[in-house]
This record gives sequence, structure tokens and C-alpha cells, in this order.
Amino acid sequence: MPPKKKQKKENGFMVFMKSMKPQLEAKGHRFPRGFLDVISVCSPLWNELSSEEKAKYHQKAKDGDGLVKEERCDTRGVPLNLKAKEEQKKVSEKDELLQRVEDMVSYLATQGTLENHYFYLAHFNIAVATSEGEYPPCEISIVKFSLLDGIARYYHEFIEPGQIRLGYANEAKIHSESTHQIPTNGFKLANANYVAIVDNIKKMLLQSDGGIAPLFVVDEDKVKAVYILDWLVKKCCQMNETYDTVNPFKCYSLNKLFYELRRHADLNNPSLMFASPALVADHFGKGMFYYSKNMACQWHVEEDNVTFCSLTRVKNYAYTISDLCCENYDLSLLPNRHCPADVADDNRYVVLPKVVKKEEPETPAVVKKNDDEEESTLPRKPRAPVALTLKGVVPGIGRGILSGSMSSIQSPGPSQATSTPPPPAGRGRGRGLLLLDESN
Repeated sequence: MPPKKKQKKENGFMVFMKSMKPQLEAKGHRFPRGFLDVISVCSPLWNELSSEEKAKYHQKAKDGDGLVKEERCDTRGVPLNLKAKEEQKKVSEKDELLQRVEDMVSYLATQGTLENHYFYLAHFNIAVATSEGEYPPCEISIVKFSLLDGIARYYHEFIEPGQIRLGYANEAKIHSESTHQIPTNGFKLANANYVAIVDNIKKMLLQSDGGIAPLFVVDEDKVKAVYILDWLVKKCCQMNETYDTVNPFKCYSLNKLFYELRRHADLNNPSLMFASPALVADHFGKGMFYYSKNMACQWHVEEDNVTFCSLTRVKNYAYTISDLCCENYDLSLLPNRHCPADVADDNRYVVLPKVVKKEEPETPAVVKKNDDEEESTLPRKPRAPVALTLKGVVPGIGRGILSGSMSSIQSPGPSQATSTPPPPAGRGRGRGLLLLDESN
């Protein structure tokens, strides 16, 4: 059995440090390494004391238990108890943010405004991730989304990431080539006017009461998004000394929002509740709509790299939520808002007219057969699943694939927000698909 480590005896200077540490912390001093950092601050103060004042502290040390307990630290000198407290604080803050999302959805549901409330979904592409916890951005996309209207508006922008930290240039190049392919420097479409970028984001998130709506990002991007928004505000302050230094943006969990939106469609139906948070992330990660038309920005389309475009990712979030939630709210799926307008070729799939509920019995639907076959009448079952094999789409993933006319996609360039004219919105089933005769 190894011998026990001897504890140091307390002297007058140690007693002085213990008495001064709370006072210094109240004045704003921070001591991440415990008393190792206190020594450098208290040594000059100790030397300024007179012999009589020092004698008082020596006497206190002699009258005490004569021992001082050393703090256990990691290899960098950070006290372990401090690290434990920080981890506990992070967990507490995360739980609090998740509870805010749940409370928000619950409140909107009780007020009857959940279906037409707008949420703002965001995605960021970065130049590189450093071990120092830096994530300089190079692309941002935000969509304004509701269950009733789908994507009503979106904002897309390439951002100048600035000077990459020394030693990370090659890593940034490798990251770019393997993902979004956006050049880390010399990119002509990159916007370095950070004030205009932040102002455009604020304008999009501005609410009627003057507040700024929160942004929803997937859990795996939460740390990155918080850093980027703070980074943008700091860049604005560097460009304009009078710019407000307070970061007005908040980031909430998109995974939790998806979970709650589906659950609140019917709180008494347990089948609508995802079994685990991992399933929520899996639905986003499948990328059901990545290869649909008009998902990416024009630059990524020309580069033939639509899957890593920030606009593709954030639209996929909105379409995935619509695909798994709108049916349970009896909401129509609007082309180009809740799902891509064209997921197959030649416009073979069209939106059926909305179903008008009447008290009288339903009339059977006539199914058109080939010329050599007879027509048959089959009852149309509400919400009956339709088995389709879509060209270029993985079968068995997602539902509610519609098509229709497609509005022009936003071109890259200066900061701008694109708004889609709202089609007539209303309730109805609207999820059925009609396979047209190819001869027509």
C-alpha cells in the first residue's frame, strides 16, 4: 500500500490568500487553476502588508488546524471539481433549453396557433473546425417555416470566413474539397459586409412585438451555430465601433422541435411519439430530398454538389418535418413549400384536389385501365397508402411526394431574402397522388 501523501502545513500567507480569494472573485478576477492563480495576484498584496498585519495571519495559521487541502487538478492544472461543475452547468443549461422548446409548442397548441406559427430553421457551412473551438462560417441558410404554409421565405448567403488560423490552411482545403467545395479565400461570391449580413438576419427574424425569433438548428450543429452567430456580431463591432455588442440571437434544438410537433398532433396517440431522440436525427440524416430539383443554390448546382449546399440541408429539414407531421394535422401539402415540386420526371405526379367532407356517403372513385381492360370502381379509402416507385428516390423513405410548377430559384450574390407568393392555404387531406396516363 503506497504511503499517504503528506498535506502541507498552513502558514500566514496561505491564510491571507484564502481570505482574499472571495474578495478578488467579487471584483471580477477568475482563478481557473485555483490557488495556483491566486498566488500571483496575492503576492504583491502580501508584500505591501506591515509586519504587524502579517503577524495576525501567522497567528491565525498557528491557531488553526495547521493543514490546507490541495485541489486535485488535471494535466493542464485545472481543478477537477471545477470541471465537474462546468459539465453539470452545461447539462443544466441544455435541459433548460429543451424545456423551453417543449413549453413553446405546448403553449402554441393550447392557443390553437401551432399550425400557423412560423419557426426559423437554420444551417451553417464552415471553412474549418479548429481544436481551439473556432468555426469560421462560409455559408448560411435560414427558412421561415410553418406546418400550414410550409416554407414561406428563405435567406441564403455566402460569407467571407476571414483569415484562417495559422496551421489550419491545409485542413480547411481538405474539408472544403470533401464537403461543400466553397473556396476558403478568393471566393468572389463571399460577402464580407458582416453588418449587412447580421442586419438581414435580424430583419428576417424580427417579430411584431419587436423581439427576435430563435433559430432552430440540429443538435450536432448547436455548438457551431452559437459560435458563428457570436462571431458575426463581433465582426460587426470591428467594422462599426457603434454597433451593438449584445448578441440578440438564440439557438434552440430543431430535433426537439420536430419531436414535439409530431407528438402534439395527438397527445393521446403514442405512435406519434418518437421512441428516442436518435430517431429524430436519423430522419434528418436520411436526406430523402437532397437530390430533388431546386433544392440547392445556383452556385452549388453549377458545381454539381447539391447535397452539401446549406440551402439544400435546411430545406430538407422543413420537408422532412412536413412529410411526417402534416398528415397528422390533416393539412394539405403544398408543392415547393412542404415538399419538392418535382421529384420524378415528366410531371407524372400531380396534386389531387382537396377533399371536401360531406355528410352524404362517399362516391366510389373510377380507376382508368388500359384500352384492353374494363373499367372498375373501387372505393377510395381516406389516407390509403399509395405504393410508388420514384425514379432517383430510395423507396420506403418518406411520404407525401408531390409535384407541380416550380418558381425560379434564388441566384447567389448580395444579401437578399427570397419570398414565395403564398398559394391558397387551407385544410384538407391533399396527400393522395394520381398517376396520370402516360399517353396524355
